[in-house]
Amino acid sequence: MAEMWSDYTDMLIAEIDKSIGSKYKFSLKALLTDPSKYMSQQNIQVTIANMKEDVDSYFSEKAKGMVEEQRSLEDAASKADSMTGQLGRSIVTQARQGNVPVIKPVAVERDLTKEMTIYINAIDNDILSLIQKLMLSTVLVADLSTSYNNYRIGSWLFSGNKNYRLNVFMPDSPLLMLEASKAEIGNLLASALDFVKGL
Repeated sequence: MAEMWSDYTDMLIAEIDKSIGSKYKFSLKALLTDPSKYMSQQNIQVTIANMKEDVDSYFSEKAKGMVEEQRSLEDAASKADSMTGQLGRSIVTQARQGNVPVIKPVAVERDLTKEMTIYINAIDNDILSLIQKLMLSTVLVADLSTSYNNYRIGSWLFSGNKNYRLNVFMPDSPLLMLEASKAEIGNLLASALDFVKGL
């Protein structure tokens, strides 16, 4: 495993280096590992910008071959979005009745070892009853929901003596992993560029 990025991203970086071959005087991995080695190279900023274009092309081509994965992801995200809407309305209604604030924080620091996380993939009367029970011992509800494209994926933290997190289940997706690695490498390249610019 690479120290600076995930195993999956490390595998993709190796693939990218194979695909660009000897186009550059150094590999993507070498640049991302230690950009300081390349500060004095002529036109290094242009080289990094060109490398980023090659990286983006690699990810675009790889995503084109994942049509079935895209369809599965859209279906799962659509279902999650529908459940998120239903649960969100129920949580807000019950929170108002119990005078419990619902907030949308930038971030929450908490002790994950003292937290129970519940994943759901269907809404029924038992889930709605669970929300009612959670409200009885909750000081506040933090809406930690995330988004994928135009879809919302619900996640709520019920904070009290014990924290409970209720998450709408999203299955693992190779396409999401690919997108996460693309963002990770993009951020690393942006940092390398800032470094050689002296920012």
